[in-house]
Amino acid sequence: MARSRKRRRFHAAAALAVAMLAAPTTLAVDTPALAAASASTPSCAWRLETTPSTANVALPDSDAVYWTTPFTVEDGLKITVAGSYADARYTSLTVYSSNRAPFTTNGVSSGLPDFLTAPDAGSVNPWQQTAAPGGNFTVTLTQDVVAGESNTLPLAPAETTSGATGYLIYRVYLPAGGNAADVHLPTLTFTQDDVSNTPPVCGASTAADSGPDMVASQPTVTASAASPQFARGASGTGGLFPNLDNAYLSASVTPPADGSVLVVHGKAPRTPAGDDPAPWPAADADIRYWSLCDNLAKPPLPVVVNTLPDGSIDYGCRADDATSLDSSGYYTFAVGTEAQRSAIDSIPGVTFVPLSSASPTSQHLLLFRNLLGAEFAESVQNVPSDDRAATAAVVMKAYYPRTTWCSVTILAAGGAAACFGS
Repeated sequence: MARSRKRRRFHAAAALAVAMLAAPTTLAVDTPALAAASASTPSCAWRLETTPSTANVALPDSDAVYWTTPFTVEDGLKITVAGSYADARYTSLTVYSSNRAPFTTNGVSSGLPDFLTAPDAGSVNPWQQTAAPGGNFTVTLTQDVVAGESNTLPLAPAETTSGATGYLIYRVYLPAGGNAADVHLPTLTFTQDDVSNTPPVCGASTAADSGPDMVASQPTVTASAASPQFARGASGTGGLFPNLDNAYLSASVTPPADGSVLVVHGKAPRTPAGDDPAPWPAADADIRYWSLCDNLAKPPLPVVVNTLPDGSIDYGCRADDATSLDSSGYYTFAVGTEAQRSAIDSIPGVTFVPLSSASPTSQHLLLFRNLLGAEFAESVQNVPSDDRAATAAVVMKAYYPRTTWCSVTILAAGGAAACFGS
């Protein structure tokens, strides 16, 4: 049975990201350098925001949005983040070092997901107990972190010298109603030598050269008539702003000339319903979020963006709550052209994912994301990063996304079973 949800028409909220492909030739993103803050207090907060409509770079997920504040590390600097819990499926705060990697200082991780963010006195965290969003929280970035303290993040790795650049990123997945404009950004206060400054939120969005939520490397896949297989690439964090709560499978796809579609089929991990906060962990959910995104495998690694005849935009991502499931909880994606969409949409239980209309013959890169899945044995988080599809299939069992090329006619007549010959 397809999970019901009103399809979002606002898809401008997307990931700020960068990646490299582990292929025979390294694929780099040639984009402007991310400028460091010129003082410990920046002129404005959250000045970097990237969406597919403003800077479609580096494998974004169009159901997520990211805001970044670069800052300068100084001795004695403390940054206070004061905000309200967003109405969204997931949020997090993460600090990154000058080489754009997360870190641990004195046993304290630089990442803080929503359900571990303690509320202010008199407020309630809606990821800790059932409550409406809007309660308040306060998080402190400082060098004097001690393991076990709540709502405290390290400002920088140990031995970081004054003048180094740090980065603070606020992530939001599935903002309620699909509208990132409704998200109230936290206030940032910079305190040093007993002097505090609270810069205003920046006005116009500024695109960055790189950002969070990235795959360190991808499996090397040779284009051929055989169906591409999903695997987990070798992990690494330097320069990639990775989301500590995410893990990925990826597969390289060269669109075929015979008009067949790539069928992707597997069991869907259970996720919380809708796009509002809900207590986590949850007995009725395996992971927090998953998605399948189709991207172009060439700089600047954009997600597919197709303009339809009616002027609307079709992005290449399909989040879990926009994916049809059968009565046994299995999804079936058909990756094809916009010309094939009408026929695919008429097949019960099949979800269409677009190839690029502008670059129909270019190599594409599919990313299968799992968010907060470490406690679920069959999640991507538990797959070794060895570039081997067989390894991923063994770990994920029925939840592994199997692939095959298939004609739309066969898919329509017999569903995924007919395409896989089962």
